[in-house]
Amino acid sequence: MTDHAAYLDAKRALDDRSLDREVLDRFAAELPPEPTVLEVGAGTATMVERLVDWGVLDGGRWVAVDAHEAALAAGEARIGDACGDVTVEYRVADAFDFAAEAAAAGERFDAVVGCAFFDVVDAAPAVDALADVAPVAYAPITYDGETRFAPADPDDEAVLDRYHRHMREFRAGGPDGAAAVAREATVIAEGPSPWVIEPPYESGERTVLSHLLDTVADAVGETGLDASGWAERRREALGDGRLRYEAANRDLLVRLG
Repeated sequence: MTDHAAYLDAKRALDDRSLDREVLDRFAAELPPEPTVLEVGAGTATMVERLVDWGVLDGGRWVAVDAHEAALAAGEARIGDACGDVTVEYRVADAFDFAAEAAAAGERFDAVVGCAFFDVVDAAPAVDALADVAPVAYAPITYDGETRFAPADPDDEAVLDRYHRHMREFRAGGPDGAAAVAREATVIAEGPSPWVIEPPYESGERTVLSHLLDTVADAVGETGLDASGWAERRREALGDGRLRYEAANRDLLVRLG
């Protein structure tokens, strides 16, 4: 099983090339000078680094919240308490517990950021909870309901059908995460942000693919279907440099409340 923090760091380049720049520009236009931003599901805090590197942020305060202590600690060890001129704070907590506590204390943020976050939570309560602390949410890399692997495998249909069943029945966000967010909030801007990994692999992409194969196989196993044979063949293709992966995602900028 791939270490969670290692996976999050490995997928940074994939996210970099997948993000919809027009949606990101619209998000930047919503921010005041030196904004205060709450990031939920912050992982290893690559988003604040990205936005500073890309010139979206040149000051302000960034509060990175994640329930995975090891991932957040890895980000803190790498970045420290400042990224450029942005002050960075780290909070190990459930995102909604943190938002509720902030709301009760009268704390407000200029925006919420949740990368690959809104497809693993119930959209309606998430939007309600975050609307109490911020007017807008930037939700990039939100899963949009389609996963494909190549070359073809005889078990693809059964495995991927069960994978999407798992997302519907076991994961709060379900396979229509992006659509669910759009139903619950007012969309300001949106655009596609597909993940595509194909040979020859760039740095970190084998780590990402290995983690994704574990994720699919484990999820399918929870539905009662043994996907170990499928996963073994897919890992062989990965080892041989033949595996291709694609997932449909969408970037959204939404008005909360």
